[in-house]
Amino acid sequence: EGYAEWAKTYLTGKGYTLLDEYSLGYSSDPKVWDVLNTSRAADSEALVNCYDGLYEYDIANNLRPALATGHTVSEDGLTYTFTIREGAVWTDSQGRKVADVKADDFVAGLQHMMDSMAGLEYLIDGIIKNAHEYMTGEVGIEEVGVKAVDDRTLVYTLEAPCSYFLTMLGYGVFAPLSRDYYVSKGGQFGADFNDEAETYTYG
Repeated sequence: EGYAEWAKTYLTGKGYTLLDEYSLGYSSDPKVWDVLNTSRAADSEALVNCYDGLYEYDIANNLRPALATGHTVSEDGLTYTFTIREGAVWTDSQGRKVADVKADDFVAGLQHMMDSMAGLEYLIDGIIKNAHEYMTGEVGIEEVGVKAVDDRTLVYTLEAPCSYFLTMLGYGVFAPLSRDYYVSKGGQFGADFNDEAETYTYG
């Protein structure tokens, strides 16, 4: 709500008129409602409007905290520690709360994305510590550089310093996933209109 009010004030102050409706232009209907399990632009163009990441670009192209309230970076540039915003919740299609957003949602999201191997996993290969080794079956998820220290503290460990890491957090591959809710629904997102679509569950 705070960001919405800021955006409204910012835009009207620049002479823009805000509408009550948003028209989304995209090339085709989405085939998959799982942003972590697709590399199709038509899927991502619709799905990006359905979730928040840790940091996102605002209407003025400034990178701002979204589900994070802030972060710290270690002196060697390898460890990024994020504080998850309190009060953020997962809701279903009817707006009913199903879970609180917590740090493990980002661990679950990265794991699901790597397990899905839908075509964008190369974006973290060589960036997140041991992501490559996980995707090739050499290590388990506990060895990958993403950890939930507690419900509000998330830590990413990188293979090497990456000056643009924060800008990557808006990519779909860093989207969160409510692990318990996803598993409780049989590892599916919404109605499955694609007979060839696979579903992935945690083993």
